[in-house]
Amino acid sequence: MEQKEIKALVHSVLAETRAFDGYVIVRAQSRREWSMRISNGRFERVSTGEDSGFGVQAFTKNGASGFATSDVLAEGVGQKLVEKAIQLARRNEAIGTKLNRTIWEAALVQAEEANPAQKAFGEVPLVELEEKVMTLHSRLRDAFPEGVWQTSYNQVEEVWCIGRTDGSMVSFVIPRAVVMHQGTVRDQGKAQSTLIHRSGMDASVLFEELADHRLERKALDRAEFAKAVCGAPQLPSGHYPLIIDYGLAKGLAHEAFGHAVESDHMNESVLGEAGKLRKGLRVARPGVNIIDGPLVGDWAYQPYSANGLVRQTVTIVRDGVLEAGLGDIFSAEEAGMPVTGAGRAESYGHIPLPRMSNIRLLVDRMLPLTPLDRLMDEVKAVRETLLQHDELIEGEKNLLLLGYRGGQVNPKTGDFVFQCDGIIDVADPHLPIYQPSIFSGKILSALEAIRGGLGEGCYDAIGTCGKGGQSVASSGGSHRYLLMDADQQVSLGGEHA
Repeated sequence: MEQKEIKALVHSVLAETRAFDGYVIVRAQSRREWSMRISNGRFERVSTGEDSGFGVQAFTKNGASGFATSDVLAEGVGQKLVEKAIQLARRNEAIGTKLNRTIWEAALVQAEEANPAQKAFGEVPLVELEEKVMTLHSRLRDAFPEGVWQTSYNQVEEVWCIGRTDGSMVSFVIPRAVVMHQGTVRDQGKAQSTLIHRSGMDASVLFEELADHRLERKALDRAEFAKAVCGAPQLPSGHYPLIIDYGLAKGLAHEAFGHAVESDHMNESVLGEAGKLRKGLRVARPGVNIIDGPLVGDWAYQPYSANGLVRQTVTIVRDGVLEAGLGDIFSAEEAGMPVTGAGRAESYGHIPLPRMSNIRLLVDRMLPLTPLDRLMDEVKAVRETLLQHDELIEGEKNLLLLGYRGGQVNPKTGDFVFQCDGIIDVADPHLPIYQPSIFSGKILSALEAIRGGLGEGCYDAIGTCGKGGQSVASSGGSHRYLLMDADQQVSLGGEHA
């Protein structure tokens, strides 16, 4: 369904609220998705899906709310949906639910954003997409036949319209697409896997890859690295000077820091005190900055919140000092932070929660580094740059951590545990490789250990973020690499998880 059609439907639902003395938010969404996966030369799955509907959130004049949804996005649905949401709001007020009237303070917003995609959803037929993905997969298998390969492609289009009884109305389209190669290699009785991706807004990402084979070269290169990791020794546990790549830096910023500044988590956050954000707290060295905000064409792009507010770009940490959090209209004031339009919802059927979009960790002190196609060539360039700037600590291992394999964080204590793909000691001219090890510690200690960056910003580390039973697209990054001093509260080592 097109933007203008959905906008007309939202107007029709809002028309049913005129006699209500409270406040109503109407969210409408139409979503389409095509996806496929090929494993060792054969299609394992090809699927298409569509979903659409309304979500109506009603507030009594005292601030009690009720929420009702329908998976029918059509004329005539509005009256019953509004009646149900209002009934639930009044029932919740009667039983003493927590009241919140901050939605009345929301700024009036009226906007219609054009679809930023280069190719419309469906412009390239599904059968043609299948052919292109199979071509990419076959090339990879021919080039590295000893690996076990899976190739997947996912293309999504979400059309949103959010209207409010104050006259606000925003509509926008979120297009995203990604092609991924996952390979497993075996050597010396052990197996290692690698997963790399190339993302964009639409099917253009496939055409670009067929033209330049950038992802294929990276997949082959990382497969060779994974093979070397199979026979590599285990690293002794300890505290080392570290260099982490931007994927791991995104994981650190997102999991260990971003969630800790979301406005609905201040009572359980190491960065909160008495339910308020600890603004003014020094969390890193001068020159370290953490920024969150939407980027056009990004995997996690979203220009407006699911409450119809502009999604702001927020400098969370400026020059090492905690400055702001990610606040949605309902929890920001209580958390002692401004409203930044951070509310995101997985679908029309979910209540928005404060969430990150694209989060990046940047430092003022950046050393130059030219990206190279081959991993070990780039690692050599990293070593040479560090030597030129007296950044290698003699007599100690200086360990480069590659890849982000997930992990977990306790936001209340600030403890984190992450996993990487492999490790290289850049202090040794032979560049020895080690098995993946657990990267763990305290988030504030890890931030304090950051002393510089290598290379320009890379913000396309993508993933899916889960919170409150909802999953939304996430992304971010940092400089190509970050430099970290050894710290007694940040450890590397232990058995491979």
